Amino acid sequence: MQSDYIQRNISQSVKSEFSADGRIISLLNFLENFLPIFPEKYVKNIKDSEWELNQELFSFLDIYARNYAFQLIPEYRHKNKSKPDFGIKELKSDETGIYIYDQKSEHFFDIECKRLYDTTKSKQYVSGKTGGIQRFKENKHGVGLLYSAMIGYIEIEDFNFWHNKVNSWISEKTEYLKPVEIKKIAKYKSTHKRNIEKTSIELIHFWLNFNKIE
Repeated sequence: MQSDYIQRNISQSVKSEFSADGRIISLLNFLENFLPIFPEKYVKNIKDSEWELNQELFSFLDIYARNYAFQLIPEYRHKNKSKPDFGIKELKSDETGIYIYDQKSEHFFDIECKRLYDTTKSKQYVSGKTGGIQRFKENKHGVGLLYSAMIGYIEIEDFNFWHNKVNSWISEKTEYLKPVEIKKIAKYKSTHKRNIEKTSIELIHFWLNFNKIE
């Protein structure tokens, strides 16, 4: 009962903090609605790389995003490791109500994806040459943004195992992932100080469990 109370409060806090920007609320609702479907639709081959998983995820989300006022920009097309896996740009509507892509518009949200498949190699979720959280802290991802997200592809173990493991790789307790909601997918939040600007970025973590998909 106590844990339920804590999770409700965390969830309410997240919604309150994110309500300042309607674009972000819309995007988060979109991800919460459609990400749980992806593991059921996608039969993952154990040999699939992170790059291939990202391709499949983009193709899946792009279908459902067509009625929303934003567009996912996948960086896998250029295999540019210096950029986040998905940048999110706002679409403007013309006088007929049709959404138009503006090539000059800036990302208002970034998403980085990581496989959680090995108890050593998956430390890249946090730090390392292509470390996910580290890139946000170094201002390589989410530049100038207050909020962004990470998606974890769980291939072994379960949500609780990886929650404990990922937090064990984070040196500052204030930056630990905190649970928001655990259902078909797991959702966590964390706040990290950037190393250079000394500003903070808040990350929402969506974890998808492929380990139980047969």
